[in-house]
Amino acid sequence: MDRRHISKFLILGIIILIFSGTAFTNQIIADGHPHSVKGVLYIDDEIAPEGIEIILSFPKENETTTTYEYMLYGDLTNYNLGFWGHEKQTGYFFVIYKETKFEPIDNKTVFIEEGVIGYLIDLHIVTPENNPPSPPGNPVPRNNSQDIGLSPSLCVDVIDPDGDTMDVSFYDASDDSLIGLDKSVPSGGTASVVWGGLSRGTVYFWYAVANDSIYETTSDIWNFKTIENQPPIKPTNPFPENGAEDVDINPYLSVDVFDPDGDTMDVTFHNASDDSIIGTDFNVLSGTNASFKWEGLSYNKTYSWYAIADDSMDRTKSNTWCFTTETYDDIPPEVNIKIPEKGLYIFGKKILPRFIRPALIIGKITIEANATDEDSGIERVDFYINGKLKGNDTTAPYEYLWKWNRPRLFHIFIIKVVAIDFNGNEASDKMLVRKFL
Repeated sequence: MDRRHISKFLILGIIILIFSGTAFTNQIIADGHPHSVKGVLYIDDEIAPEGIEIILSFPKENETTTTYEYMLYGDLTNYNLGFWGHEKQTGYFFVIYKETKFEPIDNKTVFIEEGVIGYLIDLHIVTPENNPPSPPGNPVPRNNSQDIGLSPSLCVDVIDPDGDTMDVSFYDASDDSLIGLDKSVPSGGTASVVWGGLSRGTVYFWYAVANDSIYETTSDIWNFKTIENQPPIKPTNPFPENGAEDVDINPYLSVDVFDPDGDTMDVTFHNASDDSIIGTDFNVLSGTNASFKWEGLSYNKTYSWYAIADDSMDRTKSNTWCFTTETYDDIPPEVNIKIPEKGLYIFGKKILPRFIRPALIIGKITIEANATDEDSGIERVDFYINGKLKGNDTTAPYEYLWKWNRPRLFHIFIIKVVAIDFNGNEASDKMLVRKFL
């Protein structure tokens, strides 16, 4: 082996010894000598813990900047940066601590001299002094408050002298259990959580803790008393309206109900004549309508009733109202055939007057009936031809189109109309006609 090969092996051995235990983020292969920079990192005059990143940058800040990084691990208190080249260049030190980039207060740089392969440089950084948050204040609910709801929002104002954001925890002072956490609250802001599921008429104690990730500060202890139960408001807006007449014999009774605490209610309807229960509408929401059907009433009779709203703790009775049911309708409607009349009709148009008896119809014609009922009204009118139901109509004018028949000589037909009211009463009218086509 010639001297040239022996020299190369010697240089390689020296490089391995120099860089033993050295970590590289970017491995640079370039002309020039290997170099290493090592030393101890101090933070606020104490040896730095593990997990801190040290950066050496050539140059300090440029688009072509080359950086070398070393992360402190375990008990290795010395940092050790290795790299190639950069002779006659200045490297700049930076330290990444708690996500913040620091420059050392001394030994900020290293000048790489040609032929010098090792540098021993201690680094010192100083972190800004942290001040603890101010005690949380301005509580809501106010201390010693009364009549607080059962799911109140707890609020406090928080300030950090360093302007840090804070995580603010709220606690039940009776057992120091966590009520809730509001994260990343800015200094000068308000933190809040909801304390749900509280009981009525109970005194609760609470406090808050502001934490800026280094220090935490506890507030005073405050208290409030939850609201006592408030009875439901008297049911209102009855239906049927008080004094109503012609009410159906199976009416739906209804009232509007409201509870100041927002409780659901069971609403019971009563017959005021004997205080018997008509029926109950269960779990009615506050601000809505309760209803129940009162069945089997008599015609033409006056009934009185009332409602009671019960929120499980208190009951409130409404006024007493009355109504009169409808009169029984056994009077049939009135009905008569309007078209055709006696006379001659050709394709629905009357040609000759009434003296032609019976009516003579050639072609199709629209049969029309008049029907009235002063009690319940007309439900429908049925149309029959020779005893067979051909159609019906539910709205006036009541009509049926009688279309063409197959061609034959004039034939006798009986037209019949039947009017039916909403109580099932019927009345009819009929007439005899002759028809061709």
